[in-house]
Amino acid sequence: MENRKKVSVIIPVYEVELYLNRAVDSVLNQTLSDLEIILVDDGSTDASPQICDQYEKEYPDRIRVIHQENQGLGMARNAGIALASGEYIAFLDSDDTVEPDMYQSMYQKAKENDYDMVMCDVQILYVEEDRTSVVSTYSKEEIDLPDYIAYGNNITYSVNKLFRRTLWEQNRYRKMLFEDIALIPAMVTRCLSIGYIPKAFYHYYRRANTLSTTQAGEMVDIIQAFRFFIDESDRCFREEVIYCAAKQLFWNMTQSRIIFQADFIELLKEYESDFRLNRYLASDQRVKKLLDFLDREVIPENLICVEIRHPLPESWKDTVKKTFPASQLLTSGEEMLLDPSLPDCIPKALAEGKTAFAEEYIALRLLFKHGGIVLSRQSLPNLRLKALRLQRIFFGFEDEESLTDSCFGALPHHYFIQALLRSYEEPNIFNTAFLPLKDRIRDLLVLDFDFKINGRRQLLAKEIQIYLPDVLAYDMQNGENCCKKERMPVPEGFELVSSSVLHLWSQRILENWNLYKQLRDQKPAAAVKASPSPIRSDRQALDTLERQWESRLQEVIDTYEQSTSWRITKPLRKLAAWFGRKRGENR
Repeated sequence: MENRKKVSVIIPVYEVELYLNRAVDSVLNQTLSDLEIILVDDGSTDASPQICDQYEKEYPDRIRVIHQENQGLGMARNAGIALASGEYIAFLDSDDTVEPDMYQSMYQKAKENDYDMVMCDVQILYVEEDRTSVVSTYSKEEIDLPDYIAYGNNITYSVNKLFRRTLWEQNRYRKMLFEDIALIPAMVTRCLSIGYIPKAFYHYYRRANTLSTTQAGEMVDIIQAFRFFIDESDRCFREEVIYCAAKQLFWNMTQSRIIFQADFIELLKEYESDFRLNRYLASDQRVKKLLDFLDREVIPENLICVEIRHPLPESWKDTVKKTFPASQLLTSGEEMLLDPSLPDCIPKALAEGKTAFAEEYIALRLLFKHGGIVLSRQSLPNLRLKALRLQRIFFGFEDEESLTDSCFGALPHHYFIQALLRSYEEPNIFNTAFLPLKDRIRDLLVLDFDFKINGRRQLLAKEIQIYLPDVLAYDMQNGENCCKKERMPVPEGFELVSSSVLHLWSQRILENWNLYKQLRDQKPAAAVKASPSPIRSDRQALDTLERQWESRLQEVIDTYEQSTSWRITKPLRKLAAWFGRKRGENR
């Protein structure tokens, strides 16, 4: 093909008006002139489409533009691949830049040795921290493929690689987040020849609140991406691929995306034999700790909400599904009422219009059978709820005197849930009076587990976790809430909180504040009783004691000042200081 360029550089564009010029200019300034730039506007609503069109107008022989509806990064790259005419294809994210000689150096390397792929190092610029680091792709210039898969870096990146065009005849990105993880490692394992230039040609600008650093429900795509990573790689390198995946999983589970830890554990269990028998992993004492997670039980991501005679609002379903896209929503209702094994109190409750009583029982049945998290239709769970799946069973206070029935969870076939179910089968005053589920939970915990009704967090029998009201019922703006109630519209920036919980929270703040002041003002007894003329060894001992006391006091102060109470009272303290200054000025 006479008009074929040496390299096609594909730049997906979405809402990057502040950075797009810098990215495009870094390609226009390349020493390799025989390349084309394909800008794929993926439905941007800012000035990015106009910037793309202006570049195409100024450089009609070098730049082509595609406008499409928003479909995500992978689909934008696919659109660019379909249009590309280059002998080789490269990708650049629209908020990053490349060195002027990147594509000429990598193209020459590819041609000299007829490589299918050429890689380089990556410089990471941490924007908010004002620092940089270079991630070396490999320890040697010549790529040994099994060794690189096991011990190399940047294997999941698309942007630090130059691909032979023919590689894309059988490969495309999927419509998902983490499309790089799902595709690129498998492509690497299937390449016949790979070159490497140990220079950080690519500059990756890492910012807070970008796709790679945020935590949204769709981020659970990373689990499926790792499945593709493992399953679609060449089986000849299975040992190396498993170890490579293990290193990345360990980093994600312990540092980057801890909130998805339960999801990662389930993934590990799918490939348990691969991880447990991997020889690379067995000799890596740090990453080997990943195997400890295989012994952890996690609550299945089943969300249970039973409505017998009133269907759940579609808006509620949509909200829950958006936050937990991989979850199974169990809403079984009236069909379970035909079960002949139902306790006598359930049909009686329905006959008397006590629908909520029957719904609570059905929810318990589903929880015992499948495991999961029970929700009321007034409860809106957020992503933090995933962290509670690491418990075996959990409940939470509604206020100081009662438990909430709007959100609780357990492993399947948990003995405590079984005991609750049995309480419905007995002919007693509780079933005659249709005692609510939250009262049954409270009574059973008090009778058998020394549960204290005090609104405080408790761990019973080393596994039954009881949370504060701000975790499962109300959002106290402290970052702890996992599931809050939506009973009525509230103004933006406000939260709906009961007066009893507000009173409870105020008491806790006051208790913590008084404790803080008490420890702050406390003096060590040794300082008062010091001898008027101690010998040198006594003086040294006293100085050491005082230093230890001061250090301990500072630890207490630092702990309190970083606590929720300190953060919540900060505006009040600022206001008090302001009034104090005003009084001083008026004297």
